[in-house]
Amino acid sequence: MNANSDIEKTILKIPPLISGGIMLSYKCTSTCRHCLYRCSPYRPDEWLSLEIAENIFQTLKKEPDLRGVHIAGGEPTMKWPLLLDILRLARRMDIPVEYMETNASWCKSRNDTVKKMKELKDAGLNSILISVSMFHNEFVPFSSTRNCFEVASEVLGSDKVLLYLPHMYDMLSKLPGDGKHSMEEFCRHHGVRPDSSALLKLYDITPSGRAASALRNCYQAKNPLTFSGKTCKADLLSTNHFHTDQQGNLFTGCCAGLVPATAPDFHPPITAETHPIFHTLCFEGPFGLMQTAGAENGFQQRKEGYVSKCDLCMHVRAHLSGTGRFKELKPAYFYRE
Repeated sequence: MNANSDIEKTILKIPPLISGGIMLSYKCTSTCRHCLYRCSPYRPDEWLSLEIAENIFQTLKKEPDLRGVHIAGGEPTMKWPLLLDILRLARRMDIPVEYMETNASWCKSRNDTVKKMKELKDAGLNSILISVSMFHNEFVPFSSTRNCFEVASEVLGSDKVLLYLPHMYDMLSKLPGDGKHSMEEFCRHHGVRPDSSALLKLYDITPSGRAASALRNCYQAKNPLTFSGKTCKADLLSTNHFHTDQQGNLFTGCCAGLVPATAPDFHPPITAETHPIFHTLCFEGPFGLMQTAGAENGFQQRKEGYVSKCDLCMHVRAHLSGTGRFKELKPAYFYRE
């Protein structure tokens, strides 16, 4: 895809992995507006098998700089026995699990939450991260979030419970009742317009994944030319927050749907031939990818513009995924809502 012959010949490799998430599935109880991985209840019922998990863990054991992993989804608690088995497997294989990420949808009853939290601890979980926001509260009642926070603090210890984000917990606790609230209700109560940039300041949102479309009205759209020259090499070669999915695919830089490697080899040579999209993004960015996709694959840019280079990239990649020609774009359903 690259025009420069020197760039065409450049070989990239993913650096040593440092910290990342093990996604059990893209299936989730919620369809949150800000989700980078576009998870939802409507995703295929595909889950990480113990065989692939062992393959991933065995591959990770070779990483010289690995600090640890976290267990993620989707919502990992939707397959409870599998989640416990994955935790036990990580412990047996000496893979450090830093925390499990959850939306607390499983914490409806306090007694049941206590029981399950103890099961998690017995299986090897030491810390938990609870996703808390107005986006989650559209699907998860605050009573469940509170149960998860209070019980985890008792069972695991308050220093082992992470709220993402703490101020969102306080804001949700001030809403009338302790159930679910629509975005409109949240905004009305806190005096924030649901289509304004002020909403974005309440939560650390990356304008990619579902956010680029579901929260589009909160951003100012820009001409694609704005993103010319903005490459993605630093992001795509960052391994401080990588993810693997249930197929063993590796994503770097929180860039879902773009696979530079798959277990058992997370460091293959990446060239313009083997990974044309990844390679082009590293050296030419989404604008360069758009130009090539337009010339070679009939891509047409969105007339109203794009809210970020990630938004542009997602639009181009979705078009390219539809051609079925690019094996690095997977899973295919990531590009379909």
